[in-house]
Amino acid sequence: MERMHLAKEDIKSNYDGGAYDLVIIGAGISGLSTGLMWLKNKGGKKTLILEKNPYPGGYVTAYERGGYVFETTQLFPDIVEILRYLGLEIDLKPYTGTFMRRLVVHDGTVEEYRIPAGAENFTTYLCDVFPGDAGKIRKLMAYNVEMFAQVRKLKALPTPLDMLATPFRAPKVVANLNRTYAELLDKFGIVNDRLREVLETFSSFTGVPANRAGAILTAGAMLSSMTRCFRPYGFFDSFPAAMTRLYQQWGGEVRLRAEVEKIVVNQGKVVGVQVKGDDGMIRAKRVVTTIDPMIAMRHLVGDDHLSPQYIEKLEGTVMSCSSLNVALGLDDAIDLAGMDLDYPYNVVSTGRGTTEKLFDGFLSGNNAFSPDCFHLALVCPSLTTGTKNTLTLRGVPFGMSDWSRWRKQDPARYKAEKERWGDFFVGIAEKYLIPGLSRHIVVRDVATPATYARYSGSPTGSIYDMAALVTQFGPKRLPMKTPIVNLFQPKFAHGLYGGMMNGIQVVDLMLDRAFNDGNSLFTPKTG
Repeated sequence: MERMHLAKEDIKSNYDGGAYDLVIIGAGISGLSTGLMWLKNKGGKKTLILEKNPYPGGYVTAYERGGYVFETTQLFPDIVEILRYLGLEIDLKPYTGTFMRRLVVHDGTVEEYRIPAGAENFTTYLCDVFPGDAGKIRKLMAYNVEMFAQVRKLKALPTPLDMLATPFRAPKVVANLNRTYAELLDKFGIVNDRLREVLETFSSFTGVPANRAGAILTAGAMLSSMTRCFRPYGFFDSFPAAMTRLYQQWGGEVRLRAEVEKIVVNQGKVVGVQVKGDDGMIRAKRVVTTIDPMIAMRHLVGDDHLSPQYIEKLEGTVMSCSSLNVALGLDDAIDLAGMDLDYPYNVVSTGRGTTEKLFDGFLSGNNAFSPDCFHLALVCPSLTTGTKNTLTLRGVPFGMSDWSRWRKQDPARYKAEKERWGDFFVGIAEKYLIPGLSRHIVVRDVATPATYARYSGSPTGSIYDMAALVTQFGPKRLPMKTPIVNLFQPKFAHGLYGGMMNGIQVVDLMLDRAFNDGNSLFTPKTG
């Protein structure tokens, strides 16, 4: 294969130094969105993004191993309006048929579901598969659609007047603020185990079980991802590369390989940042941090600047799970195109209770994956990119356990464990989705929680920011406004849409609702 050009290599630092109106820590999707939204609505302001890695994009990237190109992202949810607002042109492949091929394993038997794209299609499909529950399904899905529509009427940082109006604008949202997704299914009398297995797929996306995931967040994730779902025709790293180029065209500066070691605070107000290896401070009127909140606030800011109450809230914050990712480069003898894999997700897992067991294992610092308890997603990027055959296998939730210690102190054990778990996930894929898979593997690259921790800086290797728990949803999440004046920490939700909404919300906040009117979702002012 002729080596594909990875767009991120085009991105060069253009750091000029001096004082800045805004400094952004992290060039992931949240950081890049913040920079773009700021410059679009506050053009001419001196803006700098600092990124510790040699490329932008964070977890949205692509990399090469042994002549194969692998990706770290699965899909684009419905972000078309945001792209149009920014003027970003990305050649996207829409998924309009089947959204997900879903396999559920029960004591060796396998039940398969074909979840279609679109809420109406999904409703019809469920009613056909579970005719005895058709009435409950229609009521549940209609309720989800209405509830998600009401989310658009909420404000990201409500004023007292907004809070008074919320019960009238969004009564279904208010009713579900403290409700888990499992409780929402209970509300509509969904007791059929098989039906719940299908519906609870959408809470398991984040590695959080239905009995702890927020009902609103789960319903929103389901509707936003399956309604209009895409992937690039090229590689996923073309997206942050395009964002970075546009940001630089608008006058924004980027500094790569620049790890922030201190957020400088004077009398309760942010005044700048210190980068490792620099002699002086980069002065800034405002700072936005998109990195792990424990690292940003406890280490970069420091406890001396934080109240005991805020430190307690930080300590009580549960970061999302990590994962184990197996990237496979395959030979030309395997016919992936004929294996019915061209969907945003192919998911195989054991039955109800699986995510609960895996999540409990993650919280305890261990892993609960076993031949009788697993949750695996499989995607096949090469069916779209047209490059050499590649597969990605992802197990979620997968805890940190001893991975970081092994990587630093016992490389032989680390390598052996990587190979053991790689074999485990390949075995699942081979048994249920691709017979004979192991015979076709040319390159295998295993990413562990320690890999994610190394690239992101998050000690837990978190891949979805804060965990999507009902206890951390909406007003219970860490606020964007930190206790430090002009230091902001946008934390909307996970995924590409959530990352872009981080930038929208925090810039709208800094500009006093100038362009998105304080809305929790993207609903820009017109005229």
